[in-house]
Amino acid sequence: MEKQESRPTPAGLVTSGQRAELMRQGNASSVLRAVLAYGPVSRAEIARHTGISAPSVTKLTAALIEAELLTELAPVEPTQGRPRVPLALDGDHVVALGLHIGLLRTTFGLVGPDGSVVAERELPHHELPDLSPERIVEQAVAGVEAFLKDRLGGRRLVGTGVTVGGWVDGARGLVVEHGPLGWHGVRLLELLNGRLPGPVVLEQTVRAIARAELWFGAGRETDDFVLVMIGNVLGAAIVVDRTVHRGPGAAAGAIEHLPATDDPDAPRCPVCGASCLVVTASDTALVARARELGVLPQRGRADDPDGSDSLALERLIALARPAGSGSGDERAQELLRTRARRVGRAVAGIVDLLNPSKVVLAGGILVAEEYLDELRTEVGRRSHRGLAVADDILPAVFGSRTLVRSSAVPVLERVITEPFTALGLLRSQPPAV
Repeated sequence: MEKQESRPTPAGLVTSGQRAELMRQGNASSVLRAVLAYGPVSRAEIARHTGISAPSVTKLTAALIEAELLTELAPVEPTQGRPRVPLALDGDHVVALGLHIGLLRTTFGLVGPDGSVVAERELPHHELPDLSPERIVEQAVAGVEAFLKDRLGGRRLVGTGVTVGGWVDGARGLVVEHGPLGWHGVRLLELLNGRLPGPVVLEQTVRAIARAELWFGAGRETDDFVLVMIGNVLGAAIVVDRTVHRGPGAAAGAIEHLPATDDPDAPRCPVCGASCLVVTASDTALVARARELGVLPQRGRADDPDGSDSLALERLIALARPAGSGSGDERAQELLRTRARRVGRAVAGIVDLLNPSKVVLAGGILVAEEYLDELRTEVGRRSHRGLAVADDILPAVFGSRTLVRSSAVPVLERVITEPFTALGLLRSQPPAV
């Protein structure tokens, strides 16, 4: 009998085996999402939340425990029946490297799928001769290499997420513009190619923080929100139907030149000619104004203990806060209060334009959270939604220290949505659907 030749599968046709694998992977992702959203939860609760059959949940959770993505906690004794064994995300064995390049420092660390930071490290930029992309990349690569030798241990590293502020087109691996660093048209992924654990994903800082909120913060309660970053770098990320809007060239979210005040004595921007956010409400502008008024010492003076602007901002906030029987520095308090009101004016415009369910704040504005009510009041006063909008303005889930976590999220997302592919286990387990 003549032997028949096997035919190749036509392009675009999914075989039954592949379909079972895809279904299994989708169900595994549903299990991880349920644990992330409701955990710690029992297998019975996972089945109820996902609609997956109890036997399939048992098989999937066993595979995910073996892959070290889930872990069993101590049994909970019920009032009747068998003990309930809660499952939680395992935040220690599978990790992503998150690396953020900022104006003053590069920060990186290992982050688990539950958003926990296993370890992190900072590399100050003041030790560098300049802030060129090449210098910062060289410093970061050397620092990461030493850090991983010291802290990775036996953990499985699934990739690196890199974030930078400013205008970033991650799909092209390009930092289009980062004003504070003086970067323009920097092909950052090319500079990092083969030098960091892969895959390497580039994302803009504000969008990465928004993606972190989708998994760990506001996104647990709503599918649309705006994240507003007020720090040395300013920006917004618009989330609609759980998708971060980018627009042509990934240029969405520029808020630097939104009007912030009508004060005739406020500085005016050389770019837009107005008293916009960047010159009146950024961390850099706030510290500069504090130095100008003598609330903080001038940079470089012998009595300047703060050095960098970030330390100076913390010093300004410390001056404003009451200590002992004192009431705090009134000039420092007024500077922070004024900054909050100016940000509130800009946020009111964003609220009226987009009408988001939530506004999530991130960056240096959160270091002094006691002034957020001032910001909320200003939004309510200026927005057509009125004072009720104040209840929908909240801080990012990880506060002002979210950079390492958010940098890792673009890599961790794939672990949650495609767990077996991300870990190279797609075909290593029997189907369990």
